[in-house]
Amino acid sequence: MITTVYDKSKLFGGAVAIAAVIAFLGINGRAGAASPRIAAAPGNQSAVPKGSKLSGAMLHRLHPNEIGDVLILEYHNILPHPDNPYTSSPAQFHSVMTLLYSLHYRPVSMSSYLNNTINIPAGDSPVVYTFDDADESQYRILPNGKVDPNCAVGMMIAFNKLHPDWHLRGTFFVLPRDAFGQHSLRAQKLKSLIKMGFEIGNHTVTHPQLSKLSNTQVQWQIAECDHLIDELVPGTKVNTMALPYGISPRDRVLALRGSYGSLHYQNRAVLLAGADPAPAVISKKFNALRVPRVQPVMGVCGLYFWLKFLKHHSYEQFISDGIANQTTVPRRYAHLVNKERLNGSKLVIY
Repeated sequence: MITTVYDKSKLFGGAVAIAAVIAFLGINGRAGAASPRIAAAPGNQSAVPKGSKLSGAMLHRLHPNEIGDVLILEYHNILPHPDNPYTSSPAQFHSVMTLLYSLHYRPVSMSSYLNNTINIPAGDSPVVYTFDDADESQYRILPNGKVDPNCAVGMMIAFNKLHPDWHLRGTFFVLPRDAFGQHSLRAQKLKSLIKMGFEIGNHTVTHPQLSKLSNTQVQWQIAECDHLIDELVPGTKVNTMALPYGISPRDRVLALRGSYGSLHYQNRAVLLAGADPAPAVISKKFNALRVPRVQPVMGVCGLYFWLKFLKHHSYEQFISDGIANQTTVPRRYAHLVNKERLNGSKLVIY
């Protein structure tokens, strides 16, 4: 397969860039049979009262599919002049939020994804934001004590103020010894992220290639990372990890659970680096040891590739029914449902 990589700096810097991406995705502003929600203006989705059920007409219009794939985005550095695929500029980061918002994606937490409690309006799709390495460009405090408007957190805060239905959700997979660069502010930043609605995940202590370590070394890296986070902010709930370089330890189960001395850890999900949208947690395709993510880049298996794919194959995409405590699945996918992961949600097949 040949991968075509585009110059992101020329494509994703503002309104003109968004228009270029919309054209690339093949979205022409009219509702198509495969994706009826695209035509609606953001925020105009029909509200579904709690405890109600969707009418036949709404099912036909929205095609809810709560066993569809979920976009989990993988970010690293946010820098003015990106020089590698793992770095985005502030303009690019903002452009992705603008584009996703216009396409009726809404941020949800990793916990909501894993709990099968995604609660967004009918017809919308979830997106899970994740950030690896805890780089300072993700969360920077200026000398005046304010959040840098050009760091990832600052831009998400500003976007949330402009669009209150774009909630502050995401997971920061941290390297705790030097989390977010400004050493003396580590604990303050972690506390404020949690207060805002973000979650903290494990990314090991020193970011090694886990496949090259012994089982004991692997368990120290993960257990000690949890321990150091808890020392900074006691009681912090850490139950997910992102694999450094996306590479599993030789004993893959050790990424999920293990211990070192008196330190024990138990992760609910282990995230890979890049590749594909993730199966819904209720899908039999879901594998807690290998949860894929998508990088916000052009080219095959980048975000824009998958947005275009899902636009033309919306039956593979998670589309919400807008009803809390209910999981709506098209009949064609009923055989894929793992009922043990419904977590008390009522299963509706149509």
